Amino acid sequence: MKPLLDLLARIGAGFLDPYVVVDAERKVVAFNRHYHALFPRAVARKLEGSTCCQFLALGVCEKAQKCLAQRCRSEGAPLRFDEIDARVEGDEADRRLIVSAVAVDDAALIFLRDVSDAADVQRKYKNVQDQEAREKERLREEILRKTKELMDTNQELNRVQKELMGFKKGLFG
Repeated sequence: MKPLLDLLARIGAGFLDPYVVVDAERKVVAFNRHYHALFPRAVARKLEGSTCCQFLALGVCEKAQKCLAQRCRSEGAPLRFDEIDARVEGDEADRRLIVSAVAVDDAALIFLRDVSDAADVQRKYKNVQDQEAREKERLREEILRKTKELMDTNQELNRVQKELMGFKKGLFG
């Protein structure tokens, strides 16, 4: 595992996303500053040597009831999950992450991308679209109702005009 950690130390500074390396015992053995920045300061100090899910609970681990690092190593194939829920200890709100994991020797290298803001914007945009669609449908129904009302009024006006014409003919013969 030392060659992996040395390689990550050299190239990891260029990564834009957080990464963490979890060993076979599910212990955090390495991570970059972006991973460190995911956590409140008091929690971030305790990351080294912690259990992989101790401070970051990934929804994909809870649903499968098996740690992502263990799954990745047991399946022997890279895994990727889009927009999963994640709880960071010390944070009030859940986050949405894209998570990729790959087994390397007896460890798992896990990449994380926090897409919480983008997911929130998408959710708000979807809500606005839904609201606009409902308003459009309401207006369409209102137009149909008003059109029918206008047509009925026009028919009544035509009927009254015919009566009036008949009445005029009766008076002036």
